[in-house]
Amino acid sequence: MRHSASSPDPDLPPAGRRTRTAWPLAVTALLIAGASIVTWFWEASTGRAIGDGTQLHFTVNHRKEFPAAAAVGFNLADVSSVAALDELPDGAKGILWMRNGYNTVCAWQKSDEETAEIARAAHGHPKFSGIYFISDTPHPSICPEGPQRIAERTALIHKNDPDGRTFIAVSGGHKYQEEFAQLANSADLIGVVVYPCNSRKPRCEIDKIAERVGRAFAADIPVERLVPVFQAFGQDCSTNETKYYRLPAKDELLEIFAAWDELLPPQTRPFDMTYSWGEQERHACPSLLTADGTDYPDLQTLYARYFASMGSGG
Repeated sequence: MRHSASSPDPDLPPAGRRTRTAWPLAVTALLIAGASIVTWFWEASTGRAIGDGTQLHFTVNHRKEFPAAAAVGFNLADVSSVAALDELPDGAKGILWMRNGYNTVCAWQKSDEETAEIARAAHGHPKFSGIYFISDTPHPSICPEGPQRIAERTALIHKNDPDGRTFIAVSGGHKYQEEFAQLANSADLIGVVVYPCNSRKPRCEIDKIAERVGRAFAADIPVERLVPVFQAFGQDCSTNETKYYRLPAKDELLEIFAAWDELLPPQTRPFDMTYSWGEQERHACPSLLTADGTDYPDLQTLYARYFASMGSGG
């Protein structure tokens, strides 16, 4: 599963509940040393993904339907193997999904050996963005060793792909307010996950975006390492027993874009991310795939205009 909405802010994750524990001193020391990750990243690979001046747009859960997403303007694809990079259309590159780890299960789904092999194979591939998505909403409150393990995986990828950089999507919601500080130096790029539209409120809570970005800034994560994660899903047609999230209306999506643009301007972003292009039976239905003006608001056209306004050509 790529980035999902399985753990809405009001609830604890559905599995692996543990009481919060203090970090071991070794973790703290490693994260202090981890500041070198940031220096390495910007010296080694600024502008490598598609080309200087190109705005980068990433979406997930498209399976083999990426050409439809590319028609809207997405140019970073969600792929699970190096072989899948060869199938991408011209003008697109892939972000490698490395499975998950340290979310609700305190282990990696891929071994160090598998990860190193993938990084060596991906290095220099003409359709690889250089970005490895290594952990989807890790939770140090459940896995206290998570920041250390993620920093170690980042170092492993750097060793095997000198141009590679790691990406994690961080929730940092009101029950996980320490997450940005805990994970700040574990990965090269940090996704700021906030979904402001839910069925309990008549309007999307746009102020949540500033609140969440503020926590990232308070953790001394520079704007150039932060990736906005846009909400383009609801749960009206999902099988989730608690249908918490709802699809933004067209005017609300424009407000979401404007809020992100003010906080993380397009010219500073490594890329932006949208959850989700495709539907996930339990977590995301409807999604951007079906928000085409037929049964749901035509958010696809708004995305196309938004991306085109940045010069993406979408």
